[in-house]
Amino acid sequence: MPLLFFAGMVAVEGAALQSFSQSRLVASEWADGDSFKVRLASGDEIILRLYYVDCPETVATSSTDQRRVRDQSSYFGIGDHSVTLAFGKRAAERVEELLAKPFTVHTAMAKAPGRSSLPRHYGFVALSDGRDLGEVLIEEGLARSYGIRRATPGGRTAVEAEEKMTDRELAAALGRVGLWGATEVEQLVALRQVRREEARELREEFGRPHGRPVNANKASIEEMQQLPGVGPVLARRIVEQRPYAEVEDLRGVPGIGDNIFEKLKGHVVVAP
Repeated sequence: MPLLFFAGMVAVEGAALQSFSQSRLVASEWADGDSFKVRLASGDEIILRLYYVDCPETVATSSTDQRRVRDQSSYFGIGDHSVTLAFGKRAAERVEELLAKPFTVHTAMAKAPGRSSLPRHYGFVALSDGRDLGEVLIEEGLARSYGIRRATPGGRTAVEAEEKMTDRELAAALGRVGLWGATEVEQLVALRQVRREEARELREEFGRPHGRPVNANKASIEEMQQLPGVGPVLARRIVEQRPYAEVEDLRGVPGIGDNIFEKLKGHVVVAP
């Protein structure tokens, strides 16, 4: 299992959360609602990626960003991508407002992928008033319940926390809050269906039946979804439960029965 070093702190992926009170937001032009730089009380700086939430992108200058914006627009039932991007900027501004006072970071220093040249680390943020930043973003309709999960600082399991986030998202959608206020209800089902069909076609055309094996300890959720028998939910579970010592450990992931494991085992490797 790889060790992650940062300014004297040693962390292990999958390790227990550490808490850093009196943290501060560091202004950055590239920051968005779910990924930003923070300065710990020690003076060390890290880039934090929130667990459980995905805020809209603020720009769409690269093909990767454009695909993400298209997916986010479809999720919220928004036909105009400029609306999605505008709410992405609003989410970033709202985070600046919420983090104006010192806050507490909870992180195990697990690495998060991203376009920044600097490493990102997954974490939770407890605001100065005790509320969870991710929950606030969901409640205000500025994020969707999506992304990497793990047990929370308050003791909820990943499953319990996901259920709570999903309920909060439903409440925001019913209340037409934030992005949900721009939802084109008549298009929501159609837009989501288009994205599902595109994902299915990509899996069929670019699946990995004869390709290079995927490293289950490093692959992204999107990469895992290209494996036979793996959809978004199962891909997320595989990522959440790592690291794995051997391929057989995948049998312990909820949803991977004998049939799916037989499909997977020839296309997956386990490496640090």
